[in-house]
Amino acid sequence: MRLAALFTTVLSLLLALPAWARDVAIITRLQGAASAGGAALHQGSQIRSGTQVITGPAARVELRFIDDTQVVIGEMAQFAVASFVYNADNQQGEALFRVDKGAFLVTTGAVGKLPGHPLSVATPVASIGVRGTKFWGGSQDHPLDVLLLEGAVSVTSKAGSVALTQPHDGTDVTTAETMPSPVGQWKQERIDKALTAVAFD
Repeated sequence: MRLAALFTTVLSLLLALPAWARDVAIITRLQGAASAGGAALHQGSQIRSGTQVITGPAARVELRFIDDTQVVIGEMAQFAVASFVYNADNQQGEALFRVDKGAFLVTTGAVGKLPGHPLSVATPVASIGVRGTKFWGGSQDHPLDVLLLEGAVSVTSKAGSVALTQPHDGTDVTTAETMPSPVGQWKQERIDKALTAVAFD
């Protein structure tokens, strides 16, 4: 009885924690050096909402979130879990990632498939709205290049928005004040270059 009461008390305290204080992801793979808040990260490190992950040269980090969203971050990147909330019991949640620098690959889990698709990625020049999908983002020849692999995404700057709906659709964003480029199919060489930026050795 005492053990059950203690478990109930601990659980209620965990649920009472603000969203930013909860562990929402774990590092499942790590290549090279990465840090958060000045502390080195390791495979198995827990990541909380509000954490910024910074990677070093030739580094790769794979994050698995509590809703099974998976994110891979490339080298010299700055990736932040701006907010992440998910309740499996009532199927509610929302997530916002912020990428200030570097390449990333996102495969959405439960949050990205919820009504309204409340998962998005913010960058300095545009935001990416996700609709249950797999996509790559980073900088090749522009401040932001986006490649769709599965599902659909929208890419929105201050000037407007475009929708990527077919595998290998891509768009580029030059500045926050300019419209994303017309959607077009990326050639295999460009796709390979993008995926190499988030591939583990």
